[in-house]
Amino acid sequence: MTKGDLIWVLIRGTGFLLAVRALFSIKDLLHALLQSSYDGPQGTDFAKLWAQTALSNMAEAMITAAFCLVVGVYLLRGGNWIFKLINHVAPERSNTTPHADARDVPASAGDSGARAGGRER
Repeated sequence: MTKGDLIWVLIRGTGFLLAVRALFSIKDLLHALLQSSYDGPQGTDFAKLWAQTALSNMAEAMITAAFCLVVGVYLLRGGNWIFKLINHVAPERSNTTPHADARDVPASAGDSGARAGGRER
């Protein structure tokens, strides 16, 4: 199995997990809808708090479900951009072109006769 095959398995596995997470978010969305439809005591502070909590839970579930579903489906269908990003290999140095190297510096350049440690012979 090559590196590219392992990356594809990772991408598709992540897509599958995100799609499953989107399904669980739909369950949370249904729970928030039921919570918002509950008619408790009207006109009290508790009822206002209950309604605000239900709306925030509904918004969170909708955003989570939408995000996980979109990204999960993208990754399951291929995720080419993610694959290119992970599989990117920096260009290698060519052995045929000269490169500046510390060993290539002439002995007269920067050599004042001093040795390492400041000691001279």
